Amino acid sequence: MGRVERIASLSHSLCWITGALAHGMPLVVAGAILPGWSNPAQVLARFPQVPPGTPVSALQVAAVAGLAVLSVFALVAAFLPMRRLFGRCLRTEILTDACAADIVHIGQALFAVAAVTVLVHTAQLLVLNCNPAPGGHILSIGTDGSTMGFLLSGAALIVIGWMMRKAARAAEEIKSIV
Repeated sequence: MGRVERIASLSHSLCWITGALAHGMPLVVAGAILPGWSNPAQVLARFPQVPPGTPVSALQVAAVAGLAVLSVFALVAAFLPMRRLFGRCLRTEILTDACAADIVHIGQALFAVAAVTVLVHTAQLLVLNCNPAPGGHILSIGTDGSTMGFLLSGAALIVIGWMMRKAARAAEEIKSIV
């Protein structure tokens, strides 16, 4: 089996996996996370920055859970161009402008996942601090290792996509000459 055939074979599996993740992840996350969000004490346990004893209403819990869903949708949005790219590779469209554009879109989506993660966490803390415990308002804006990973991976893929676009155009130009 040649390289192109191996890429097509692997792409078949990856296309199926990313499609399943894009459609199934929201359901899995909802089933795994949302039951725990009904108890304000469990919600506060997920946010150690919030002072103990901070009163949390049902409306605040619902707002924090709703904001958490935004992060899931940002990740799902990253799976869609991945699936499109793997579909192209399955059809052995390897070095094309369309593949380069898909890679750039994947990078942009991963970059957006990092940004949404930071913004959502900050917004959740703001919601939880609407009625603070005595002695404390808190606001935390920051990143962790996984957020930095999404940020750097996204930036790298954007640059790789730009370079691939130039390579695809050069390949097309060479084909037209020959």
